[in-house]
Amino acid sequence: MNVSAFDLNHARALHFLLEEAHVARAARRLGITPAAASNALRRLRSDFDDALLVRTGRTLVRTPLGEQLRGPAREVLAAAGRLFDVSAPFEPGTYDGELVLTTSDRVAEALLPALDGLLTARAPRASLAVRTVTVDVASFLRDRGGLAVVPDTTRERGLSTEKLFLEDFVCVLRKEHPLLKGAWTLRRFAAAEHILVTPLAQSRRGAVDDVLEAQGLSRRITRVVTSFALATPLLVSSDRITVLPRSFALARTRDVEVVVRTLPFELSPIVMEMAWHPGHEGDTKHLWFRGLLRDAVRAAGLQTPK
Repeated sequence: MNVSAFDLNHARALHFLLEEAHVARAARRLGITPAAASNALRRLRSDFDDALLVRTGRTLVRTPLGEQLRGPAREVLAAAGRLFDVSAPFEPGTYDGELVLTTSDRVAEALLPALDGLLTARAPRASLAVRTVTVDVASFLRDRGGLAVVPDTTRERGLSTEKLFLEDFVCVLRKEHPLLKGAWTLRRFAAAEHILVTPLAQSRRGAVDDVLEAQGLSRRITRVVTSFALATPLLVSSDRITVLPRSFALARTRDVEVVVRTLPFELSPIVMEMAWHPGHEGDTKHLWFRGLLRDAVRAAGLQTPK
């Protein structure tokens, strides 16, 4: 269908009908009668030459095309809303909507105390939704908005980014670990039993292994976990060691009986970036949220890029 022949007023009806997959609920959200919503569905079926919603038993389910249209319909409606959001000043003191942050568990643990305090002080009626990173961050930011904090190595295509803070790494081990006595050398580090943190558990190799290999050494990895939070319980009752981001490790030492040591070798820090969908570039609420996140990084004592 040529877009010029499509009544854009129908986009709102399309969005709510596909989201709800229920005519009466869609009608309530549209502020119209169920009969009017049924008429809108009939027009949309004609426009797209597809049933869009079909009855299975007592419920409606989306057709394959209906499922494909959910994302674009949501994006059209969000874009229409941004036409007015951009021109209107954002008032944090009265805002009662939701702010969405996507990041890893270890970044959330380091940032959330400061971010929560600042948000409570500056936008007391706002709610905050924190979500752990999935493989496709770009799609989530496009569909749901908000901000993500991700490594610059993530290379999410099509996102706007800004360097936020630097993250270096430390060795974490239990108190009274044998390695705490004697010289802290690269060779003793390599000889220990290691825990590897890798997001998808698809590799048994990390940046540490490249450093060791260059020195003619290797390490024995006996546990592989998918998050930093899962590594610390495996440390406290064993002689295993692990390498963690400093911010997460220092946050954990307050609650867990572990010790943080500087690595006995050089390991380049990673740059953590703030990322967002370009469609939110000039959104006043989004600009305010980015400023809040920058302030939270400083309040948390994280190292900012030069």
